[in-house]
Amino acid sequence: MMGHMSEELTVGFNPMPAAERVAYYSGLVRSRLIWLVVAVGLCAAIWVWQRLDLARGMQLLLIGLAYSAIWLAASLVGLANSRRLLKSIGQGTAVRVGPWGIDLAGAVLAWPDVALVSTTRGRFGSGPRLDVRTVQGQVRRLPFMYLDTMPGTIDAAVRAYSRGTKWLDTSRLGN
Repeated sequence: MMGHMSEELTVGFNPMPAAERVAYYSGLVRSRLIWLVVAVGLCAAIWVWQRLDLARGMQLLLIGLAYSAIWLAASLVGLANSRRLLKSIGQGTAVRVGPWGIDLAGAVLAWPDVALVSTTRGRFGSGPRLDVRTVQGQVRRLPFMYLDTMPGTIDAAVRAYSRGTKWLDTSRLGN
């Protein structure tokens, strides 16, 4: 008995990696705030204990505050970026691949209209992206972080449903 192939590959959006990133940065901000308070306390205690003159004491306090504030600011930027990323993740079906073509977040393209299916390095924080370039030169992009599958699954489906004429080109990742 011969098995048959399903009619299409359907991949849903997966918000979990982005939600984990938000939780990580939230904890980091909390930690940085605690260390900022500890730094202020330690600097004040050293200043009182050593009975430093006001100028040296303020200098020590400002150095400690600046160091902690820089780390807090970096954590806040990471938290804002990760929240923005989480809000940008759609719901439902992210990618569909079938004998008719590929649907990338609602942009349905027939196989003859697809020039290249590839991966590229993403911008800061989003990781590698799935890119679909049309023969007209338009590019549709979706970060793999959003997807509920591995690149190899998408590659296998693209190869199978395009009858070997297309594949997932990973050469731009530089691995």
